[in-house]
Amino acid sequence: MKRQKNQAKKEEKKAAKSQEKPQSALLMLGIRLVACLLVCGFGLIAGASDSFHSEVERKTSIFLRLPIFFVTQGLLNDLFLGLGLQLARRICGDPGDLPWDPLKEEVIHHDSRITWPAIELPKELQPYKSRVGQPFFLNHVTGRQRCKDACMRCGMGVGALLGVWFMCVSLDRRSLSSLGFTLDMPFFSEASMGFAVGVFIVAFMFAIELLNGWVIFIQFFEVFDQSENFWICIFWDVVFHLNVAINEELPVRGWLLYNLAEAGVAYFQLSAMHAFVMAMVLESVVFVAMHLPSPGGTKPLSMLNLFVGGLAGGLNVLLTSGRLGFALGWHFGLLGRGVGTFPWAMSLGAAPAASQSQPHSSQWSLTLRRRITMVASSGLRAA
Repeated sequence: MKRQKNQAKKEEKKAAKSQEKPQSALLMLGIRLVACLLVCGFGLIAGASDSFHSEVERKTSIFLRLPIFFVTQGLLNDLFLGLGLQLARRICGDPGDLPWDPLKEEVIHHDSRITWPAIELPKELQPYKSRVGQPFFLNHVTGRQRCKDACMRCGMGVGALLGVWFMCVSLDRRSLSSLGFTLDMPFFSEASMGFAVGVFIVAFMFAIELLNGWVIFIQFFEVFDQSENFWICIFWDVVFHLNVAINEELPVRGWLLYNLAEAGVAYFQLSAMHAFVMAMVLESVVFVAMHLPSPGGTKPLSMLNLFVGGLAGGLNVLLTSGRLGFALGWHFGLLGRGVGTFPWAMSLGAAPAASQSQPHSSQWSLTLRRRITMVASSGLRAA
C-alpha cells in the first residue's frame, strides 16, 4: 500500500510539473512583453519630451537614444527569438511542455554525435575516422537543428527590424528609407550585385584552398541524417543566412552608423567624411562585441578579423552613397553563419587538412589562407 501511495504521489508531482512548464513559458513570454512595452513606452515619452531634446542635433540626444537603441534591440531580439523557437518546435514535432528559453542542445554549433560519412575517406582523413567529437571543428548539425537555428534567427531579424523602425519613428523622426533601407529597384539591384560579389569571393577562395591542399574534398550533397531532405536543409540555411544579414546590417550599418556619424558632425563639428569614418570605427567595435559569445570570438585574431569585417561593411555603405542594399547582399553571400559560407556551398562537403584544424567560428581573416580555411571548414553544411 505504501509503495502504491508513494508511486501515486510521484505521478501527481510529475503531472503538476508538466502543467507548470507551459505556464512558466507563458510567464516568460509575459515578462518579455511587459519589458518591451515599458522600454518602448519610455522611448515614446522621451521622444516627445523637451527635457531630452538636443539643440545641436535638433532631436532627442544621442546620449539617450543610444542606450534605448541597445536595450530595445536586446529585448525585441530576445522576445522574437523565443517566438521563433516555439514555431520551430512545432515544425519539428517537439513536445509542448518545453520551457520558453532554448535548451542546451538547441543552441549547439556542432553536433559531436555526427559521424564521418559512410564512404571511403581520403587517406589523409583515415586516421581521424575512429575519433569521436569534432576533430576538425566542422560546425556540423542536423537539418532539425538548422530549422531551429533558422526560425530563431528569423525571429531576431523581425526583432531587429521592429527595433530600428521604433527608433526611427519615435526618437529620430525619420523613416527607415532614410537609413538606406529603401526597398526600391536600385536597392534590390545593389543587393544582387553585393550577393554576387560575396559568392564570387567565397568560391574563389575555396578554389585556391582546395588546389593548395588546405582542405580535402569528401563528397557532394552531404546529409548527416539520411531521413532528412538535402534541399529542405538548404532552404533552412538560406532563411538563416538572410536573417543574419538583416539582423546585423540594419541595426549596425543602418541605424548605428548613421546616428553616430550625425552625432560626430553635431557635437564635434567634423566633416561628413570624417564623421562617417569615426562612426565606422565605433560600429566595428560594437560588431566585435556582438560576436564575443561565438566560438572563438574572444581570441585576439578573431576580434581583429571581426573589426576589419565591420570596417568592410561600413565601406559598403559609404561606397554606395549610404544605401544598405549592397551591404545586405554582400553579407548574405559572404559572411553567413559565423565562419562565413553561403548555403550553395553546402552541396560540396570538405574538411580542412590537419594543419588547419583550429577553432575559427566567427573569425574574419586578414590572410587569404586562413579565410579560405574558415570557409571550407564550416563543413559546407548540408544538414
